[in-house]
Amino acid sequence: MRNRNLNRLFIASATAITILVTMIVISPLTTQNRTFAQGTEVAAPGSDLKLSRASVPIDIPLAKGYENGHEIFFIATDVSDQKTADQITKMINFTVNVAPVLSQTPDSARGQAFVFTNGVPGKGPNGFQIPVLNAKPGDEGYSPLVQINMVTWKNESSVKELKSVQEIMTAQQSGQLSLDKTNIIANHPAVKWDGGSMKIREDKKISSDSKYVGGQVLNIDTDKMIVTMVAHRGWGPEGKTIYYIVTDATPDMPAAMMGVSNAPNDEKLATTAVDLFQFMNGINGSGPMGFQAGIGGANPTDKNYTPIWKISFNEWKDPSKARVLETVGDIVAMQKAGMLTTTPAMGGKHVVNCPFFDPATVFEHENKAYLS
Repeated sequence: MRNRNLNRLFIASATAITILVTMIVISPLTTQNRTFAQGTEVAAPGSDLKLSRASVPIDIPLAKGYENGHEIFFIATDVSDQKTADQITKMINFTVNVAPVLSQTPDSARGQAFVFTNGVPGKGPNGFQIPVLNAKPGDEGYSPLVQINMVTWKNESSVKELKSVQEIMTAQQSGQLSLDKTNIIANHPAVKWDGGSMKIREDKKISSDSKYVGGQVLNIDTDKMIVTMVAHRGWGPEGKTIYYIVTDATPDMPAAMMGVSNAPNDEKLATTAVDLFQFMNGINGSGPMGFQAGIGGANPTDKNYTPIWKISFNEWKDPSKARVLETVGDIVAMQKAGMLTTTPAMGGKHVVNCPFFDPATVFEHENKAYLS
């Protein structure tokens, strides 16, 4: 009888704790076919990690520019300068991350964007014509990370709309305008361009069981200027819930698998990229390899945050002893215990553009029409 009463007391206490945790966080962190304390209990073979809201359809504002005379549509997710981030956030009503690390982008890995400070009125950032970009995905000079160049007409009586870098350079050489090359770097991944776009998923109903691969875009609406993408749930370095989208990657094979643009210049960013740990075996889950969700080395508000991530693969030496890991510290502890090996993916050359978002941003812009 005494044991039975203790069991009832334990169950009641566990229920109360579960209710309390559910009230504190946005949504329940995990449900599994076992109970566990964070990173401490051994999982049964074949265990599943069921993260609630593991995949969320999110509407992100599109911006429009010109590239070699053609329209190009892109998104703004991160910028190296606080003032510019605030300006873009206000303009598009979508939180843009500040990522000072982007200012360290090597010159050879920078695309170029030209923003007008005067001239033809339009829907550009300063109320004038839309910006001009130097390249699109598939071009040798394409990079999602663009250096901002400010374009100013010297004589506004002779202004006209310019649609290519060549036209801008010709006007500069003839003395019609001036260029101010800033060190502001913005993450502007291309979504749709002349002759192409990011891959659109065939499976458009999103749930926590949706496959990670096969495309990251649900819809591109250039009339409403919205792209609907899949935001994936993961953890920050201390176990805080984050979401991220995937826009481009290198090499080509993983980029094709995820359904994103191949951006070879991303490889040049490996030296400033932050680690993103994905799992190759162990607990089944919503990660790209079909196992538990990944862990990033920075939160969107951290000083070392960048949307550019260098992928490393975690592999359990004995998958039957796998446990759920939620922090970078958990990974280090398992490495020291000899239970986990961590290897830079593809010799350290697998780099992915994954802008991170706070859950509040994701749910503010959630598109429920795509929920399963």
